[in-house]
Amino acid sequence: MRTIFLLVIGFSPILLFAQVQKSILVQNSYYPKAGKAEEVYQWRLHASEVRAKLGLPKGRVLKKISNNEGPYVLWICEYSSLEAREKDVKLIDQSEEFKKVQEHMGTLIEKFERFIWEIEE
Repeated sequence: MRTIFLLVIGFSPILLFAQVQKSILVQNSYYPKAGKAEEVYQWRLHASEVRAKLGLPKGRVLKKISNNEGPYVLWICEYSSLEAREKDVKLIDQSEEFKKVQEHMGTLIEKFERFIWEIEE
């Protein structure tokens, strides 16, 4: 009986570790067309409001204040898991209002990049 107890205790941390889902962070980077930087920023804020109306996290919108290379606007949003992000994407894909936001944003930007990061807790 003692051997079984020690085996259960010994494997418990491994079982708990295997069940832990890691949080993720999604980062969208927006590179505006010439003269469209402020409009890209305002439109990304609007996109976040549309997300909120859909019951989704707004995320955070960042506007660059330095003059170096890179995107002008970032949108970042943390999710509890990759599965949570996938549910979010399904809801967004079903929203006609958000599709219109995406279409208009496409007219304002030269380049778009998305990165998905795993967060070490």
